[in-house]
Amino acid sequence: MNMPAATLECRLLSACNCAYAIDDQGVFTAPAPYFDATGFTTAPTAIVGGQDNINAALVGVNSDGIIIAFRGTLPPDVLDLPSLLDWAQDFEAGLTPITSIEGIPGKVHSGFWRGLDTIWDGVLAAVKAAQAAGSGSQRIYVTGHSKGGGFAHLAAMRFQAAEQITPTEVCTFASPRVGDAEFAAVYDQAISAFRYEYQDDIVPHLPLDITVATALKHSSFLSNQLESLPVFDYADVGTLRFINWDNQIAGDSDSGPVKAERLASLALLIIRQKIGTIVSDHRAGCGGGYMTQVCPGTCPIAQ
Repeated sequence: MNMPAATLECRLLSACNCAYAIDDQGVFTAPAPYFDATGFTTAPTAIVGGQDNINAALVGVNSDGIIIAFRGTLPPDVLDLPSLLDWAQDFEAGLTPITSIEGIPGKVHSGFWRGLDTIWDGVLAAVKAAQAAGSGSQRIYVTGHSKGGGFAHLAAMRFQAAEQITPTEVCTFASPRVGDAEFAAVYDQAISAFRYEYQDDIVPHLPLDITVATALKHSSFLSNQLESLPVFDYADVGTLRFINWDNQIAGDSDSGPVKAERLASLALLIIRQKIGTIVSDHRAGCGGGYMTQVCPGTCPIAQ
């Protein structure tokens, strides 16, 4: 058995990749090299829900504490109904207020919230079981890649507001936006969160806000398709850790020249129809930029 990864961020990213190993029956098969890198000390619990079980999460324990990893978007396949439903859910991007739970301010992504709701009871039960099996005061880390990152941010706020459980940290990878400015302001006061975004990954720019929509709609061959996508008042949450084109992890760059540079780079790739690069930059696993930069040495060396 290999040793767990040396850094917390790598252990959490590895847990995100483990979450992709949950099948539509809720069966988890430990994937290499991610399972060993996460360092789970007990068999994690897999939770699935929603139509055709398109939503999933993994709850396990390692030396850091309780790890909650939400599965990201299933790969799109026109012959696979769950995959199509998963992608469709991502674009149910209307903002909606959460009136059923006090303490969740503003408005959130309606599709992500409904998706989280389908697995919430199972996730909460697994967390409470892990707490009961331990000291009851374990640290709790919430993570996810892609759609799973969106679920992670919403789950953290739900834990805090509905269960009076404040996660120790939320760390996401390639997360889309999940709420409006009012939600983001309260979230950032209540939750310690970091989000990793890699180079020209387009998902962290979604759903479109006015700035992104303007940059892309007026400078791409996809302008007709983008014109049909709605624009919402979304705001980013947490502290950005941007992996730049020099493969350096930069500080917070949500505004100013770095944000403009990111949008210009993304628009240029779209103009040049370099869609493969944009898709590749979103990859969570071995061979992708996130694993390469956050988890150096974890993946097998290509022959």
